[in-house]
This record gives sequence, structure tokens and C-alpha cells, in this order.
Amino acid sequence: MAPRTIDAAVVQKNSLRVDELLSKLVSLEEQLASLNLQRKFQSSRPHHHQRSRSRSKSRRAATILRDDIASTISDSGRSVSLDRETGCQFLVDSGADVSILPWTKTKGECQASQYKLYAANGTEIPTYGLKILTLDLGLRRPFQWPFIIAKVERGIIGADFLQKFQLLIDLHNRKLIDGVTNLSIKGEVATIQENNDLSTVNRASKYFNLLKLYPDLTKPNLVNRVVKHEVKHHILTTGQPVYSKARQLASDKLKLAKQEFQFMLDNDIIRPSKSQWASPLHLVNKKDGTLRPCGDYRRLNAQTIPDRYPIPRIEDFNHILKDKKYFPR
Repeated sequence: MAPRTIDAAVVQKNSLRVDELLSKLVSLEEQLASLNLQRKFQSSRPHHHQRSRSRSKSRRAATILRDDIASTISDSGRSVSLDRETGCQFLVDSGADVSILPWTKTKGECQASQYKLYAANGTEIPTYGLKILTLDLGLRRPFQWPFIIAKVERGIIGADFLQKFQLLIDLHNRKLIDGVTNLSIKGEVATIQENNDLSTVNRASKYFNLLKLYPDLTKPNLVNRVVKHEVKHHILTTGQPVYSKARQLASDKLKLAKQEFQFMLDNDIIRPSKSQWASPLHLVNKKDGTLRPCGDYRRLNAQTIPDRYPIPRIEDFNHILKDKKYFPR
């Protein structure tokens, strides 16, 4: 029995030595791949003696992004990128309906919302409102988009983000391509095993196929939609135009207000105005903890001519609601 014990100890010692050598070999291969990637990137840069200041800044930013961010692309149509502005790692997933921000990145400043998301297996994922982020992906332009705050471990850039900014995932060349500027981020192959496909509709629902035909019905109303009629609304007033001075906001509220209005400008929800009418901005707290920008239109309403045919009260058509089951908000 003694020789067998010695042999077993020797085998165990040798196996540990082999595991250690394999670990070092994998580490060396990773370092070599990183050096080759950096060499290819530097060799592809044109060498000119005179360069504009803006181009040199852009290239330095791209180099920093390549060194600091592990941007990876997998064979499953997903890529992983880290945003320098937020320090959050995002999974670029064309299979996700919406873009997600982990609730842990909000520092607890969020409240549960009635809006729900669903995983591929039908699991319900709670959400906590919206937050507008401006991402820096190293493509020489900012990407401002409202992300749904949800109880997930990793941020997700979904199909809504990719469609809005015309970003393409090139699996063959391992790239995330900007369809507007033709710039790209080259990545490495990665294996992502967890199922991150998120949907705004429960796949187990019998209405799943029907709702998939009308995706805007189940997504938050984030951007301006095409108007399908030619009806125009006019407010009839009397007297001279009234205006009010801007009210001073706290620094945190001012930052949120600027983000909100910049997003609405970028998505053609609002436009710059030269009107002689001006009403002060008023921010109202939502139930989910975010702010809703409103206008204080009391002075405007005082000069507005009342509508001769106002909207009917619910008491006037209660009899029509008999036996009705669905009452949308």
C-alpha cells in the first residue's frame, strides 16, 4: 500500500504543477493578444506631421478607450462595452427590446414602478422609472438616451438604442459599427452564458404574438411618434402676450432639466422658440422619484378664451360605460 500512496502523491503534485503551467500559459496568450491588437491599431494610424487639434483629441480618446475598456463581441450577437461617463458596463444585445440601467447604479434614489419587464423564461423583472444617460462609447459622438432602471446585474444597450443611433453589430469582424460616421470599435471574442434577453411582453401570454406586431404599445413613450392626422390645435387669447422671468433652480434640478430638454430637442419633441409668450418652468416629483418638467401657465390661462364646447364630464356619459371591461388610462 505504501508505494501506491507515494504514487498518488506524486500524481497529485504533478497535476498541480500542470494546472499552474496552464494558467501561466493562458495569461501569456492574453498578454500577447493584447499587444498584437495594440500594434495593429497603432500601425493602422496614418503618420502625418501636421494634424488638426480636434482629430488628435479624438484619436487619443479612442486609444484610451481601447486600453481602458474591455469591449468584447460574442457569437450570439452581443457585445460588452464600458461607458467612461458612468463607469457602467453595458451588454449590447440586439435581442433586448429596451435599454436597461442596473438599479444599483442609481445609489438607491429610485422607487418601484408599475411598469414590468420580462426575462426569456417569463420571470418578472421590477423597474424603477427612467434615467437619461449620455454614453461615451469612443465613437466621437455622444449618445443620449433614456434607460429603464431595472433590477438586473448588468446594463443593457437594447434594440431601441441601436435603432435610434444606427449602430450595427458586425459579428464577422468583431466590431460595433456606427452607421452614421462609419467608425467602429473592434473587440475580442467572449462567451456570454447568461440569458439576458429582455422583453416588454411576457412570452407566456396568449397575446404575445399580437403585441409583438405593435411594439410601441408596450414600450415607454420615450420619443416623438409620427402624427397620423393633420389636426392642429390653437389657443385663442386676448390682450398682449404675457411672459415671466426664469425661476432659479437648485443645481441638481437644473442638471436634470437640461438633460430632459436636450433629449426632447434631439428627438424632435420640442423645438427652439422665439415666441413673445414665456411661462416659467416648474418641476414636479413623480411617484418613481424622477422629475417631470411642467409649465406654470396660470398667466396664460387667465388670457385664454374658454372653449365653447368643453370636454364632457364623466357623469354625462356614465350610461355608455355599462358592461365595459377595459378602461385605459
